[in-house]
Amino acid sequence: MDTKHLSWPWLSLVCLFALLLAGFTCWTSKAYPGNISPPVPSLVDTTRSDHTPPGSPPGEPAKKIKIPAEPLSAVSFHEPPIILKIRDILPANLCRGSNYVIMDKVQNDGIINVYDIQTSYGMTRIESTPALLIRINELKAIEKMEQMKQTSVFKEALVSGVKAPVKLAGDVLKAPVETAGKVAVGTGNFLSNVARSIFSSDPHQDNVLKVAVGYDAAKRKFAYEFQINPYTDYDPVVEQLGEISRAAVAGGIVPRVAMQAVGGPAGTALGLTATAKSMKKLVRDNAPAELEKINRKKLLEMGVSQDLCDAFLENYKFDPETTTILVGELYSMKGVQGRDLFIAVAALAETGTRALMYRIMAGMMAKYHSSYARARRIGLASGIPYLVNDANVAVFQLPLDYVFWTRHVAAKLSDIDKDLHNLTGIRAKEMWLSGKMDTDAQRQFSRRGWTVVQDVIPLK
Repeated sequence: MDTKHLSWPWLSLVCLFALLLAGFTCWTSKAYPGNISPPVPSLVDTTRSDHTPPGSPPGEPAKKIKIPAEPLSAVSFHEPPIILKIRDILPANLCRGSNYVIMDKVQNDGIINVYDIQTSYGMTRIESTPALLIRINELKAIEKMEQMKQTSVFKEALVSGVKAPVKLAGDVLKAPVETAGKVAVGTGNFLSNVARSIFSSDPHQDNVLKVAVGYDAAKRKFAYEFQINPYTDYDPVVEQLGEISRAAVAGGIVPRVAMQAVGGPAGTALGLTATAKSMKKLVRDNAPAELEKINRKKLLEMGVSQDLCDAFLENYKFDPETTTILVGELYSMKGVQGRDLFIAVAALAETGTRALMYRIMAGMMAKYHSSYARARRIGLASGIPYLVNDANVAVFQLPLDYVFWTRHVAAKLSDIDKDLHNLTGIRAKEMWLSGKMDTDAQRQFSRRGWTVVQDVIPLK
């Protein structure tokens, strides 16, 4: 441009514009160094919520949750182990008992708590809150058993109980057919029980002598009265339960009557569904061989293949009670498709704790289906079973203790979101937890469109 032909006013305006442009360039280079561009207005409404809150009638508008904008650089992860305090997790009445105390320091790996318990029988470590509550119940039951053994009736029966199995062993060796016929009167499934106890590799099946004297049935009945699992692998319970069962058989003591002398059961720390309570009666009244037949029949009716039935029922990380309750919970979900997918995943359980988690998850699903919203099918996302209800909401029921925003949790959530994104028709995502979720994790889940429901199984 030829400035000679510009008047002074025009020349002044050009100079002023150049100065302003230079100033803006300088400011942006400081505010956004390198290749970072200035922000642009978002096309996504971050205050919008596309799902209906739990319990809301279908079609009711969801409450808007404002999620503050947060740059990725500001996201921080919790690094396991995360240290918690027992008093912040359990009610005071569960933290200690006459024969145990739970250590104050609790470790968390991002989803599951690990507890250390000092008991009268030694120090033990428990993984997961449900497993802890079961152990507390067992310790309370031991206390009742020890009280029971001090009653006059049991003191006499204990002496007889030591002698009876020895005498019976001799009788069986001399005349096994005749002796078996005597002790089997009135028990139509005796031969099945004896055959299984001889040939089965099931670690939860008692040996032939114990079955023959009715020890197995007595043990199941006492366990039911104490509200514990007769197939527990906790040695102090196994020993005490075995001792009072032998004494009861020898002395002709009825478990329910014996309980009256010690004030009834110790109570349960872990809430059970109505189905679970019904299944515990089934466990009380049937030996493992009979339970397997019952469970197999239910699985086949649910559409589980014969091969998958075999794989699931032969996984001995599932004891007979855990198996029976899990199958019963799924069986109660009449008409729900995909229950075989749940069994396929559960069949791969590598530990007893994992088996317990699947049992509780099945119970949470069944409770949701019967009490909150009807489920249509079960799906899998990143290997985790979830429900799809009639409103096309994906609902995950997870028995997790305390969820923190860790790298592992973030990666798993990303995988789940990817799997759900590939599905058509899913209009919302919900995660129902037996335990709690940290506020940082809640914020991150909300940013990704999740509704989180906590304390589905309240501690008491």
